[in-house]
Amino acid sequence: MSATFHEVGYAHLVELVHQRDRAARRRLHSVRLSAYAGDGGTCRHGRLLVVFDARYDARVFPYRPHHYGYLHRRDSASPPLYYAVNATLGGVPDRIGAGAINNFETYLFLDRAISGHHAVAVGNLSRFASGQAEVMSYYDGIRHVETLELAPKAHTEIALTSERNGHRLRRVELKALFRLASYVVGRRASGELALFDHMFTYFK
Repeated sequence: MSATFHEVGYAHLVELVHQRDRAARRRLHSVRLSAYAGDGGTCRHGRLLVVFDARYDARVFPYRPHHYGYLHRRDSASPPLYYAVNATLGGVPDRIGAGAINNFETYLFLDRAISGHHAVAVGNLSRFASGQAEVMSYYDGIRHVETLELAPKAHTEIALTSERNGHRLRRVELKALFRLASYVVGRRASGELALFDHMFTYFK
């Protein structure tokens, strides 16, 4: 599955790139779109976690097609933001044998002063299991840790401070039991989005 976040006041388009398999003659079987409020409910107000469940075969959990997003604030003169939509597991920890925090995602900031306000947007796509996670921000090697727990389909933002005690923000990491939807979000002083980029995954 794939997931992104939608905010009020933005034109938000997502393109699904279907990969054809000539040998198997695969065809996309179905695409299901769901949207969830911050508490995991299905309210359609405020910031939403939007989930894409695209399947090549209804009987199996398949390899997903690629998704790409276009994001632009209505009536804004700023250029739109393009990004790759985040792939997520969306499974249940017991089914994949995970008993400890073993999924790592990271994001590196450019080596220049960070303007505006930044945060990590995190969402839990699991149907049944709560998601525990640690958000670790690094300031010239000095680590700051925040923990969170998200109910199924719930999502939130963890604010990032651009500097701590004179040290600049260099990197942020997300560690979780299974893969969550995660993006680094940057906003100008006006609140307009200037950065919307998914984090990059690696495993221990």
